[in-house]
Amino acid sequence: MRRLRTLGAAIGAVVAVAVTASPAAAAQPPTYTWHKQTLWKQYTSTDPATGATVTTCYRLPAVVKTGNNVLLAFAERRNRNNCADHGAFDVVMRRSTDNGVTWEASRTVLASTAGAALQGNATVVADSAGPVFLFTTSEPTATQTTPRTPKVQVSNDDGRTWSAPDDLSAEIKAPAGAGDWFATGPGHGIQLTRGGHAGRLVVPVYFAVGSRQSVRLVYSDDHGVTWRIGATATYDKATLKLGEQTLVERTDGSVLVIARNGAVPDDQTSVHGLARGVSRDGGLTFDGDFRADGAITAPPTHPALLRQRWDGGPYTRILLSAPATPKTNNNPVGMNVRSSFDEGATWRNYDGSTGNAGVRIDGDHAGYSDMTLLGNGAIGVLYEAGAARFRDEIRWNWFWESAIGLR
Repeated sequence: MRRLRTLGAAIGAVVAVAVTASPAAAAQPPTYTWHKQTLWKQYTSTDPATGATVTTCYRLPAVVKTGNNVLLAFAERRNRNNCADHGAFDVVMRRSTDNGVTWEASRTVLASTAGAALQGNATVVADSAGPVFLFTTSEPTATQTTPRTPKVQVSNDDGRTWSAPDDLSAEIKAPAGAGDWFATGPGHGIQLTRGGHAGRLVVPVYFAVGSRQSVRLVYSDDHGVTWRIGATATYDKATLKLGEQTLVERTDGSVLVIARNGAVPDDQTSVHGLARGVSRDGGLTFDGDFRADGAITAPPTHPALLRQRWDGGPYTRILLSAPATPKTNNNPVGMNVRSSFDEGATWRNYDGSTGNAGVRIDGDHAGYSDMTLLGNGAIGVLYEAGAARFRDEIRWNWFWESAIGLR
């Protein structure tokens, strides 16, 4: 297994972080108190080659908290292509050192270049030992979509600087070939904290070969020096068209995976567009089959899972963010956060009643999202949103648990 470049040795203990807020004596309804701001917003310019007015937009958000409580937010900048899915893309980043109240200016961490015109699908995971790993996928030119190349960069200084990207094709891509689709994330990976695999870094990817599509977990047991293929689930696209995933560690050490499922009768009207699977061996294999998840009200999209409360307190809580309305005209309305108090088995309101749609944190159009727990115990959601289209902006919204209700 080829060893990847890092900027320094990373050795340290894994610590499970729990919310330290005082437990509520009784269930309390949501306060609906949000703290929203726009981190990136689309803009228009003139194409120097044609003179036409073109739009540059930002998509596929990812966010992580480092071991030093620094927040790193990422997005694709789709340059002058009217927000199409292929073209000249850069990966951009903003940092916050005050729990998301203010953010440093946006900067490029991976630029479009000759031979790698599209740089995208940012997926980030932080090691408690210090390093932060940024996974991306590239395409060779603005009009040539394959081969798609997975890469990883490393930061050992909370995102101030990044290593040059390392090509991971030989390590994590098979059996996807040069002409097949392959993508990292987007969103965040996780570091396991329990059981015999504590310390393992786990990152989601997906790929398609012919009529079959697969989701996969890749992992590292040596603080990101090497990456290996783990659990892989493959289905005919007509049965389960599994795509972008999100992960959370459960209290028993298993990993719950929620994935976008494109195998629905009507992509534009379905509100059951997610599927679920579980790994019970640290991401090495999946335990049984994935299944379409009708318990979550959400269209086919990229959701985000977050461990908000561990055991040892009055209750456990896992959160899931995603729109809760159909993708009518490919433009869902509203970003919602759902709660599970039984490790993802059901999704409920603060008072225990069924709450498949969760609490709406933004009433505008919305799309992909990612979440993180802040150093002060608050919750942060980074998501696509806009008054007219879901892709107009990348918004940041942080709030206390009381905003979505206390159990």
